[in-house]
Amino acid sequence: MKSYSYNNDMEFLEMVDEYVTNDYVRRCLLGCLEWYMVMYHKYKFRYHVSSLLGLVLPPCVIVINGIQDFEGMHVFCKVAISVISAVAAIANGLGSLYKWHEKSVGYRSCIEQIKCEAVYYMAEIGNYDDPELRDSNFLEKIEDITTKENQGWSQLELKKQEEDVPPTEEEQEEKKPKKKKEEKHGRKEKNNARHDCCTGEEV
Repeated sequence: MKSYSYNNDMEFLEMVDEYVTNDYVRRCLLGCLEWYMVMYHKYKFRYHVSSLLGLVLPPCVIVINGIQDFEGMHVFCKVAISVISAVAAIANGLGSLYKWHEKSVGYRSCIEQIKCEAVYYMAEIGNYDDPELRDSNFLEKIEDITTKENQGWSQLELKKQEEDVPPTEEEQEEKKPKKKKEEKHGRKEKNNARHDCCTGEEV
């Protein structure tokens, strides 16, 4: 069964194929939309599967753990619990590692921006009311949207790499004095509060 977003996307592609008269613009627009739509639905499916496994499998472990005391079920339940726990952990780990949710949201956002500009283009309104400039303006806008989307993924990958890199010894040493200073300051505040409580003075 196809989702509403999938059917809506297919209908929009048909509308583009029918109403965009410029052959070059039509091929560029269809190719761009089809690629983003495929990527969106692919990562959306992977995210839903990993989320569903992470939601359903842990309760199954609880149920199996409750029946392992029955005769002849101990070994089977022990193996089943290990396998289910491993699958749930792998599913959650893959979703977090490859950022399927973030990618699906990013692709969907890009699709909606392109669709919005395409509607303006086909209706010949906004920046596309001039017959001589509408094609070039539209292609420039589409290129701008895709460029920003690519830059967003580049920043996301750089952030991911920075998170994966362990801190150096110098960075660890820089954090230690700051932590000790905060602990010392916290102990000082506690001592002041204890002194105020004993003397009855207002802080």
